Amino acid sequence: MLQVLAALAAAAEPINYFGAAPPQVPLELHRRGWESCELCGGAERLGAVVEVGDLLALDAKGAAIIVDAVRAHGVVIIKGQNLTRSQQVAFTDALGETVVLPKSFEGQDPEPFHPAIQRITNFWANGTWKGATSRFGAYWHQDGQFWETPRHNLLSILHAQSMPPDGGETGFADLRAARSTLSAPLLARAANASIRASVRDIADFAKGDEEDLAQFPTALHPVLDSHYLDGGPLLYVGSPHMSVEGLGTAEAGKALLTMLLLHATSPSFTYFHSWDVGDVLVWDNTQTLHHSFPYNNDGTAKRELYRTQARLRKPVAEKEEL
Repeated sequence: MLQVLAALAAAAEPINYFGAAPPQVPLELHRRGWESCELCGGAERLGAVVEVGDLLALDAKGAAIIVDAVRAHGVVIIKGQNLTRSQQVAFTDALGETVVLPKSFEGQDPEPFHPAIQRITNFWANGTWKGATSRFGAYWHQDGQFWETPRHNLLSILHAQSMPPDGGETGFADLRAARSTLSAPLLARAANASIRASVRDIADFAKGDEEDLAQFPTALHPVLDSHYLDGGPLLYVGSPHMSVEGLGTAEAGKALLTMLLLHATSPSFTYFHSWDVGDVLVWDNTQTLHHSFPYNNDGTAKRELYRTQARLRKPVAEKEEL
């Protein structure tokens, strides 16, 4: 009864969108498992549930609702889906321009016949266990920071098909909230700073082929940035592997990045998603960090998720100006 009252009280509280306009359709927040979750923080807006029915019947209006909800909430959840790989790619096409990364960036484990799909699993495509040390994305990071502006404006879509009985959450940190609450001295220090992002500095691409790595020039992004769709302020920090330019020395840049990451990933700004099979998560990489978390990976349970990415389309007003 107390849990029900607490949930009702939380639902009645106004949501702080930290510079984003509210979504066109008001949404409830997903907080499954938070009563027993030791990791779960206090994110105010991340993790909203979008009700658009079966994604196989999604129309343009439904796709627009999802994109708008992600813009406002950073991370949204669509429950109870069962998409094939082809259907997930079609859903991704509806949200934006589907991104295909080089084969060697996919952990040497491509999904057969589907180059736009990345397998986030502890089992190889041939059904064998990858082993207890298999890790992917187990650190706070943004996807797509190695793309040059504006091609770095990416949505990630992750669909759960099999999950272990417990653990294996995906954590998110709110970069709009982190920017909104940053102290004046750190804001002043960050004002002249940019992150330098290279595919060669990203741990998950360590086994990338030289030919694939060479396709991506180094990208620079201002640490104090604004959102592509609504212009709201946010932090852009990439990952701990980035270098920071504009502060005179590499050491000063690294110190700033460390402080900003500690601030952004504090409990006040984090949402940990406890998965159900059938969940589809869509998140905006420019306004969130994410991080995979541990589970009992002894080969007896499969953690099977499939990721695609969609590049955000230009706002209508920007199209009209061109």
